[in-house]
Amino acid sequence: MTSQIKELSEAIACSGISVRTTNNAEISYETAKLGRLWQKFYQNHAGQLPEGEDIYGIYHNYESDDLVGAFDVVAGWQTTNEQEEVASTDNVVAVEIPAGKYLVFSEQGNMPNTVMNAWEKAWEYFNTADCEHTRTFNVDFERYIDGNLEYGQVDLYIGIE
Repeated sequence: MTSQIKELSEAIACSGISVRTTNNAEISYETAKLGRLWQKFYQNHAGQLPEGEDIYGIYHNYESDDLVGAFDVVAGWQTTNEQEEVASTDNVVAVEIPAGKYLVFSEQGNMPNTVMNAWEKAWEYFNTADCEHTRTFNVDFERYIDGNLEYGQVDLYIGIE
């Protein structure tokens, strides 16, 4: 795993499908929503995107921190003004990844283990007593390079002050 600070100079507009959840809910199969969100995204949207298009998992609307509060997750794709929305019968939402400073954790391998490993490394880093950075809990996001949700690279961007 590697981590580095990246500054996004411009916001990234995205569209996708969304759920609201908590980390506590994601521990149990009965209450977990993220697996079903990604399954629905893969079945209904991924095939409509251009081949090699990056896919985003956007975490926003944090109620508080990552331990107790609820947050929204959008499984989506980047959009531009020139681009038409992907046709869908699902409720597609628009979300913006704001410009700013992010600490990026990169992992490569089989999904979803790779993305879970990236999150574990991020939580471990931010929960150490000598952590150099402070999370904003504004927007965090996963970027699946080349849109590969089975095997590949994921960059986990954590918003920092």
